[in-house]
Amino acid sequence: MEIRRIEENDIAECLKIYNYYVRNTCFSLAEQEMPEEEWRRTVRKVTEKYPFVVAHDETGAVLGYAYLSAFNERSGYRYTADLSIYVHPDNVHRQVGGRMLERIEALGKEQGIRTLISIITGENAHSIAFHEKHGFVCEGVLHKVAVKFSKEFDVCYYRKAIG
Repeated sequence: MEIRRIEENDIAECLKIYNYYVRNTCFSLAEQEMPEEEWRRTVRKVTEKYPFVVAHDETGAVLGYAYLSAFNERSGYRYTADLSIYVHPDNVHRQVGGRMLERIEALGKEQGIRTLISIITGENAHSIAFHEKHGFVCEGVLHKVAVKFSKEFDVCYYRKAIG
């Protein structure tokens, strides 16, 4: 597995992964698939300030991606970043997420990030277990604050100090 910074030719495959989760899960609380041009703008905005990595297998296929972004735009949060990790559904439980997390943490530390925040829906037991396994701590739960597929969801805030 190779993990490297996102390149132009990765963008469409990463979007397919993201839109899968939008269509099929409560893991992303977006309710509409993202159009490619909007995704390209998102990638450009993220990569202006933060790392964005993509995992590839030996054939070059995209296995997943991870990036950091602003947790909050106010300057007092400049050492804190929001973590997003998405693994292609065929590659869950194959250590892709853990390897990408290692890389994104290292890149975040290099640019002075001290704290990572992950916002996870309460129904996403796999992601909660993943984050706890990798040293994240649940700092709080907002009960029934999100709605998708006509169902209410809790939102959990997980934190990890990295710096």
